Amino acid sequence: MPNQDTGSFTWTSCEDCDDKKRVAIKENAVAVGISQCKKLMKMFETSVPGSDGLNRPDILGREALQKWVGGCEDLIRRHRDFGVLVGVAGPTGSGKTSTLNALLGFNELLPTSNQEAATAVACKIAYNYDMRTNYKFRATVTFRTKMDLTKQLDLFFEDMRGRDELRKRGTSSAEDYEALRNANANLKPTFEMIRTVFGLGEKDLVSMTTKDLLGSKTDVGKLLGKTKSYHGGDVDELSEKIKPYMDSTTAKHTKSGQEFAAWPLVDKVELFVRSEILRNGVVLVDLPGLADSVESRAAVAERYFSKLAATLIVSPARRAADDSTSVKLMEDHQELRMKLDGRFHHRSYCVAVSMIDHIDRASATRSRDVKSNSVLQRLIEEEKVLKSKKKDKEGQLKAGKKELAGIGSKTKQSGTTPRGVSKGKYSVAKHKRQRKSQLATIAKLKREVDDLEGNLKALDGHITFLCVKARNEFLEDRIQHDFEQRQAQIAVNDDGLKATYNGRVSICPISAKAFWPCVLDEERLAGFPDSRYSGIPNLTRWIRNATLPEREDHANTVLHDLNNCFSMIQTWSRKEWGQNRLHASSSWIEAHVFPSTYTTLEESLGKCWKTLNSRAKKCNPLLDRKDSLENCQNECLEVVNSWSYKNTQDDTEAAKIHWLTYQANIQRKGLKFVSNTTDQGCLQYSWMEDLANVLLKTLVGDWNQALNIDIPELATGTHEAIDMLWASFTKRLQISVEETLPELLPFLEDVIPSLDLVKEGVKDEVRQALKDISKGASEVHQDLVKEIQKKWVPTFRASLKEKGKHSLRKRQDTIAAFAQKSGRKMFNAAFDNMRAQLKSNFDRLPNTLENISKVAVQKVKGHISMLLNNALLPETKVEEEEEAKLKLQHDVRNALLQWDLEWKVPEADCDADAGENTESVAIPKEYVCKVDLDEETADDEYEKSDDDDNNNGEDGDGDDDDDDSDTEDGSYIGDD
Repeated sequence: MPNQDTGSFTWTSCEDCDDKKRVAIKENAVAVGISQCKKLMKMFETSVPGSDGLNRPDILGREALQKWVGGCEDLIRRHRDFGVLVGVAGPTGSGKTSTLNALLGFNELLPTSNQEAATAVACKIAYNYDMRTNYKFRATVTFRTKMDLTKQLDLFFEDMRGRDELRKRGTSSAEDYEALRNANANLKPTFEMIRTVFGLGEKDLVSMTTKDLLGSKTDVGKLLGKTKSYHGGDVDELSEKIKPYMDSTTAKHTKSGQEFAAWPLVDKVELFVRSEILRNGVVLVDLPGLADSVESRAAVAERYFSKLAATLIVSPARRAADDSTSVKLMEDHQELRMKLDGRFHHRSYCVAVSMIDHIDRASATRSRDVKSNSVLQRLIEEEKVLKSKKKDKEGQLKAGKKELAGIGSKTKQSGTTPRGVSKGKYSVAKHKRQRKSQLATIAKLKREVDDLEGNLKALDGHITFLCVKARNEFLEDRIQHDFEQRQAQIAVNDDGLKATYNGRVSICPISAKAFWPCVLDEERLAGFPDSRYSGIPNLTRWIRNATLPEREDHANTVLHDLNNCFSMIQTWSRKEWGQNRLHASSSWIEAHVFPSTYTTLEESLGKCWKTLNSRAKKCNPLLDRKDSLENCQNECLEVVNSWSYKNTQDDTEAAKIHWLTYQANIQRKGLKFVSNTTDQGCLQYSWMEDLANVLLKTLVGDWNQALNIDIPELATGTHEAIDMLWASFTKRLQISVEETLPELLPFLEDVIPSLDLVKEGVKDEVRQALKDISKGASEVHQDLVKEIQKKWVPTFRASLKEKGKHSLRKRQDTIAAFAQKSGRKMFNAAFDNMRAQLKSNFDRLPNTLENISKVAVQKVKGHISMLLNNALLPETKVEEEEEAKLKLQHDVRNALLQWDLEWKVPEADCDADAGENTESVAIPKEYVCKVDLDEETADDEYEKSDDDDNNNGEDGDGDDDDDDSDTEDGSYIGDD
């Protein structure tokens, strides 16, 4: 079998395709390659026995084949573990969970009934590769640790003591009264947790400690720190099993324990389902928010946030529309981190405006924009006319039915009977003629009413659509304007990235409620005639598109490795070498012909890495202390002073913070604290993040340029250097063989193209190593908050010692004094720590590059081993093993032919959205709703009743007047 022509593979010749098509082709090729690898591995498993302890020659090349299989297993494992994370965040009541269910295609997978429970736990949802019938849906539930729960309870009892202290003071000021209510509101979440898990009320806790509480229910201790796994054959089966951990359902969690709701004890849930949106490594992460009052949950969300490739914020349309201020979708600290990580742009950040079906039509049509919409006004007027017509027709229909009911009795009371016709016969005939005429009139009126009803329904849908569209456009303009200002803080000089950092953010209006009737073929919501109008298909497309870069990087890496596996096993199974094999010692050749060239290759790569490492270090944005740190001192004092107010933008007397809230922040050492106030809803305090932001704002521009633009660009020049040194290496390899064993040269020249595949893998690994520097940098700024907090802890402890009258002012003075005296030192220390961490991140590059060299040499050795095993005659001939080898090589060649064919002529795209037309899933700009009115089948029960009469049998006189089932008083069965 000749070497495959890699240029004819669809995945090597698809660079001119659009992004989705190109990635789909590559992911299809990955699926094919892994499937074929598994077939070959199974073949070797049954055909290549292990060592039997006998001293026999290894004619099969058992060791080389086992290494090949090991390489394939590692490759498959890496592919299975790959995931590109998309974070989904949003406030309670935003419809986030319903949105996730719609995206996944499972209406009841994630519970939406208990908002508190559903939003408290980070939930990771990935594709399920387990093909077993009973494992179609899987889940793992990880519980909080005892240390974490103890921390929460310790804080709770401290806050309760502070609340009780305020009660004892007995002051009646409005501020104290408000603070007392706020304190109760702040205690409430943990009170609810204690009531839910331990079954105790506030009165039971008065004399208890954390230790007493934890000891009151032993089943709680049995769950803490544990992980439970569940599986099921259908979504309902799994949903029922994990229900107690995602909503308020009570259950027994140990064999002999009591029933209680355990969701407050859960840290995170991981789900594995077969959903199209999750194919090829897409992972959705339902983030409960980084300000969770439970520290461990906030930490889980924090860890996920630093690894996200894309972020989706779900914001309800009505809430956004009612907000008169700029739409604030993300905390400043999170926003800064996205900017530092190069994720603050429309390809990685999306706002899903949810619940767009929640609209008051009457209110919407009174807005200024709607009133100026001539099309909408025309439709509204047309609706008024049709409603009037419908009312008239309904009146006529009601009168017609009433007249029909009296036809029988009126007919029998009418005048004389014609000569020769019996009175009864004449009355029946006249009755039937009148009834038929009236039935026809009623049927016509009924059709007209139905037509008007259908037209009114279509008009209502069209008007609702236009109202929703107008509100969507209003919100999009507001969000775009807000985002443009925020992104402008990032200076982008690279022309290639200006299209990405274009001041725009992706916005996807959606309605999960409108989506399901379209999917389930039920009655549609007004204004949403098919699933596209719900926006869910459009949001699905954005998620798939947002993950394309990461998915393509992964596909490229896997394909390089698969191609190397293909080529290596192809070398081992070549048939055309059979007649020309050489008499030579494989061990002698490996010891004397190739080692020097391997050493030269490693040395050449080492020189290349030295240059690359030197260039990379120059891109470190924290090499020198920034002059802007001079300004951090003043900003630090401003920030610290702002802690005395509820809102950093409001320093009025009315906005001053209460001593109890100030104390709560100190007790939490300045980490995030959500205060549940009665007048302003939830207020979030994040003192340490406020200080971290002061430093990060001075770094964001240089950081983004260096780590997200300059570092990745180093790959281009390095790839050119690798091409040059590799050409030199293969030339030296040929010279070495020609000088020592020229008979082997024709065989080697056949394998040279395969060695070039190793080179392409090296280039890909270098690109990935540089990308890892940028990824590793996100961990550096992630730790900044904790580093700053360390400097403040002694001051917080000292301030808490201030008690009694004026303690708030004393605490504020203590904290302000530290900011004044040590603010600059704090920022210098934080900067130095960041610089050291970032340097450590850069310092990992040399070892990574060295490992790339070692792996490259090992792969080259693997190709040479396969070459020698097939090109050389065995030193000791064993006919039985020779025959086994020939048969195995024949089977392998057939498998490789199929593999080669499927890479050259793929059967179909495996990506569900490959080749998808952008317009086909976007929310239509115009309203199109087909009203089906079948004139032939529109006749109602009145006409059917008349037809039934005509089939009742003859009356015996031979005329067309059939006898019927009239009652004696002239009425008929079936009249309304």
